[in-house]
Amino acid sequence: MKRLFAATLALLLALAASGQNRFKLGYGPWVTNVTETGFTVLWTTPQPSLCWVEVAPDDGTTFYAEPRKKYYQTVAGRNVQSDFHSVRIDGLEPGHSYRYRIYGQNVELTKPAHAITYGPRENAWIEPSVKTLDSNAKACRFTMLNDIHNKLDQYSALLEGKTPADMDFLLLNGDVVSFAPHRDTVIKYSFLPATKLVRSVPVVFARGNHESRGDGFADVPAIFPTPTGEFYYSFRQGPAAFLVLDGGEDKPDDDVEYSGYAHFDEYRAAELEWLKKAVKDPSFTSAPVKIVLIHIPPRNHAQAWYTERWIHDNFLPVLNEAGIDAMFCGHIHKYSYNKPGTWDNNFPIIVNSNVERLDVEVTASEIKARIFDADGKETHSHKIAVK
Repeated sequence: MKRLFAATLALLLALAASGQNRFKLGYGPWVTNVTETGFTVLWTTPQPSLCWVEVAPDDGTTFYAEPRKKYYQTVAGRNVQSDFHSVRIDGLEPGHSYRYRIYGQNVELTKPAHAITYGPRENAWIEPSVKTLDSNAKACRFTMLNDIHNKLDQYSALLEGKTPADMDFLLLNGDVVSFAPHRDTVIKYSFLPATKLVRSVPVVFARGNHESRGDGFADVPAIFPTPTGEFYYSFRQGPAAFLVLDGGEDKPDDDVEYSGYAHFDEYRAAELEWLKKAVKDPSFTSAPVKIVLIHIPPRNHAQAWYTERWIHDNFLPVLNEAGIDAMFCGHIHKYSYNKPGTWDNNFPIIVNSNVERLDVEVTASEIKARIFDADGKETHSHKIAVK
């Protein structure tokens, strides 16, 4: 009897241990860095694991109709085992929808050299659909939030009722967090209220000055990968070419608040040289509509801070010559519509408040911008004719 009891107990303990080590997701997934031919899927796991993504066309067929290609996160030819996962999917067709599944195995034991023991292979049991960008699309729609500053309830309220069918991408235009003390803090406040959206809707990120702060800052680029590997980049969706720019911090580099870590003047100078080339690239010049996304606006009045003036004096002259149709900003926590000439700008600049959502629809002839509060009430609207 004792032997039977001991054997049963051992079996139960083994099953419990096995159950505790089942593969599961932490935060995510979220999708970013979407192009016409690919996208990047990111997520976290509670413990280190070996993961991969399988992709299938969103054509109504079962995922099990045929073997699906496995995409891994690799470094120099080796698969990565981590609790943070970033997998690039490439080789896709423009304007097509694709389903993806995440699989993984928890790492149970790592011995010297190459001997690794894994738990069982598991499916994360979600199957989102992602649509690649398409420069031939007739229109582009996006939703913008900014300056949320860790307010999860406000974030959720602003996106209430929004679905993946409502937008081509979700723009987080800076200061979604107040500072970045840890990687998971940034992930939580950037994606948790939009969990069901961002697993399908591409996230476009324009860095705010607050994402520059905190010990976890160095992890922010990995959370929001971009085509250039920088916080400034360009992309095209439908008739619109977008320039995503980065102002960095808002005060001079030698300000006492930065404790000596700020090095943004040199960073912005390099960005300026990139911008001068980007506005001449055929993928940008050929677009019927040209839009700039940047957290800090280019203001030059008496109360403007250092980086607002720097952007005004350096980025704005280049943009004025580039045929820009509109700019969308945040940062000052107050809505304003700034017609051409307000700050020496040749194009309208809309600054969104920190308590409202901006919905934009772009066609080859017009930009429609509608602003809503957390109760879903429309507070402002604008129609901008394309030049």
